[in-house]
Amino acid sequence: MAAGQEYAFLPAIPWFLVGNVPPLVTEKIRRAFHDNLMAWYDANRRDLPWRRTRDPYAIVVSEYMLQQTQVATVIPYYLRWLDAFPDWAALARAGESGVLKSWEGLGYYRRARFLHQLAKHVAGPLGGQLPRDAAALRELPGIGPYMAGAVASIAFGRKTPLVDGNVERVFARVFALSDPTGQTATKKKMWDIAEKLLPAERCGDFNQALMELGATVCTPRNPRCLLCPLEKACQAGDPHNFPVKRKTASIVSDRTYAAVIKGGKIRLLKASTPGLWKGLPRLPEWDGTWMKPGRPCGKLALGITVHRIRATVVCASPSGPAPADGEWIPLASLKSLTLPAPHRRMIQMALMDP
Repeated sequence: MAAGQEYAFLPAIPWFLVGNVPPLVTEKIRRAFHDNLMAWYDANRRDLPWRRTRDPYAIVVSEYMLQQTQVATVIPYYLRWLDAFPDWAALARAGESGVLKSWEGLGYYRRARFLHQLAKHVAGPLGGQLPRDAAALRELPGIGPYMAGAVASIAFGRKTPLVDGNVERVFARVFALSDPTGQTATKKKMWDIAEKLLPAERCGDFNQALMELGATVCTPRNPRCLLCPLEKACQAGDPHNFPVKRKTASIVSDRTYAAVIKGGKIRLLKASTPGLWKGLPRLPEWDGTWMKPGRPCGKLALGITVHRIRATVVCASPSGPAPADGEWIPLASLKSLTLPAPHRRMIQMALMDP
């Protein structure tokens, strides 16, 4: 045997004996995503208003609105918003009160403030032009990794991945990932998969196809697996086992809110007052040091981020000086005021005839 040939006869050592992990994204799976998923998307994609444009501004608006909000809810808000603020300059010129009023009902008002701040930056220092590169987009106020990937790929056709909740669910099921969602390592793995799956062309459509599949077929409950273009590539077995959720404890509390009314006016906390829904005026909680109870108005279940609130609403009148954290608002002006949707419902309950 020639020198250096002593072990030439040994077969290749299987990966499971040496500890090497086989790649998640195989060529077979890439073909399933590139061919089957894209063919399905071309035949089944929903006709949504933000898919009829390549205007970066309109696409950014839609992405902000779609965060944690369903498509059916967003569509009328999106159309009204573009009528009121058709471009970066129009939004930048608007006052915050008008911006928040146009957003009222969508919730998570921080999104509206970020969008308003972004418009001022784009219309001002950037001269009305949004950067095309994902890395540059991430440097802008209110734009994170997902938003940067969506805008760069959809508006500008850049080869840039994205991962949102729908994409996470698709990946968790197709690759049978046991990693709990929400963890840093899991997020990194998801983004790595998204990067490896990107096609050479039509990256914006590919990213939208992933999100569309998660929104309409690979849904959290009752996924329609028989209609899924990735059915043969999916390794989930029972899709309800994926994704593996990291349990986050909800903060449950019982609270009593008071509609304190006198002389055609209602007492609301100032927008600057700390607490839940800070940034918007809202009803105060019951405080017997200056309130006199009236009739009960009803009960309401409220949710904001991790808070789950069982709310009781009471009508009240002042029994002493009100604290400085609030102000008296004429009932006639409530319609023009931007309020958190749950608080507007509570006020409506208080104003109903007993």
